[in-house]
Amino acid sequence: MPPLGTFLAANQFPLSLSPEAALAHVATNVNPGWRPAQTGRFLPFDAIREVRARGKRVTVNGELWVTAASVSFARRIAEELARLAKVPRPERGQAVSELIRASLDESAAAQRVQDFQKRACNLRRLSNALFAYLFVFAPALIWHFGIKLSGLGLLAGLIALTTTTAVLFHRAHRALYAHAEEERFTHTLTIALAPTSALRAHDALSRPLLEAFHPLAVAQVLLPAGRFREFARRVLLDLRHPALPLCPNDDSAQRAAEFQGRTALRLAAETLLKRNGVEPDELCRPPAPTDASCRAYCPRCGAQFTTAESNCADCGGLTLAAFPAVGVVA
Repeated sequence: MPPLGTFLAANQFPLSLSPEAALAHVATNVNPGWRPAQTGRFLPFDAIREVRARGKRVTVNGELWVTAASVSFARRIAEELARLAKVPRPERGQAVSELIRASLDESAAAQRVQDFQKRACNLRRLSNALFAYLFVFAPALIWHFGIKLSGLGLLAGLIALTTTTAVLFHRAHRALYAHAEEERFTHTLTIALAPTSALRAHDALSRPLLEAFHPLAVAQVLLPAGRFREFARRVLLDLRHPALPLCPNDDSAQRAAEFQGRTALRLAAETLLKRNGVEPDELCRPPAPTDASCRAYCPRCGAQFTTAESNCADCGGLTLAAFPAVGVVA
């Protein structure tokens, strides 16, 4: 199973897409706290001439649009954006919906995890063996025989272990990420030369594993049912009631792109939940009032207030929703 860090690193597509245009801004934010900084650039697809990934940066027509979490994710964003720009306008809405649905395909995410487990099994064992070699076997040998007698043999053993780890990593990485030649070369060389990197080879292999999937799909695969429901509630409430402002400015075309992209994502997320026996409306039920003084709550974060005539500052000034009746559980 990939480490929890893989789940946390998984990211939703960082663009709001409509059939007419792309907006480098999303109103939703899976992680707690305020949404990360975004460029807010906006461009009709017909005006997109060049899309490039330079390291973790994605540029459109020479201007920075997105800084991704990894080089591989930046490359994927650039490829998808360039592909959508070439799709005819009547077919682009369907292409956007397919992209979103694919990111919420929990079956594909589960298959990806299974492939990783199969290919990374020997790599994990070798990394554990290297750990035992460095921190158990080598110190014991040096303690009994001294560094002069055991040093050369220990060095040869270390080189053999790191080289073998690098070879296994290269094979597994090529099978899982066929087009990531640059990252594969860099990681393989580092693992072969640095024992500390070889110890973390399994993590390096798993880190970009589920980048193509929305965190909700990843959660369905990796989390137990109870925790999945908790996470799904937070994701769905954020999709239905995102923090304000929804857009960088009040331009109608940008607001339309944000709304259409978020609506497509919400519908796909609700479909995923229904496939897994979770009713979206039931999941998003209002919280019960903490006590009789609570009269309203924030529909996004669930914070409760003693007055209904207020806004939630933590959610950008989102309008509160009133409880059906004071002191009555909703």
